[in-house]
Amino acid sequence: MKALTLLPVLTLFAACAPTAQTQPTYTYEGEARFLLIPQKLRVTYTLNPDTHEVRGEYRNLSSRDTFTLTGTQLTGPDGETLTAKIDPGDTPRLNASLLGFGISNVPLKASGTLSATVTATRLYGTLRVNGLSYPVTLNRVH
Repeated sequence: MKALTLLPVLTLFAACAPTAQTQPTYTYEGEARFLLIPQKLRVTYTLNPDTHEVRGEYRNLSSRDTFTLTGTQLTGPDGETLTAKIDPGDTPRLNASLLGFGISNVPLKASGTLSATVTATRLYGTLRVNGLSYPVTLNRVH
């Protein structure tokens, strides 16, 4: 009998409990030119609508390289504004010397920054790597 009398109280507590908000996942694909060489790209990330934080991956499908993508996506006048760091993670590093002169601990893959506008169908903007900027336009994949 006591379980039945507690049921309304438990229902009230359950109604007050915070619910987990779903984090939408976005995927964009397309082609961009880096140093005149066309590269097929895919960007996939999830967006936390409460903090505007994005996390995902940037993939160069041509070279099969995968990078982590972290940043923010905020509302702007022309769509959502995505600003993200592209990081190669733990990548092999170059250590070499010749006649006592050398380089050490230089990553073989470079990190970059993606600044883009995101609309319902497209992601377009600029990828900046090693001081050079490359235009990027990717189409949404559903």
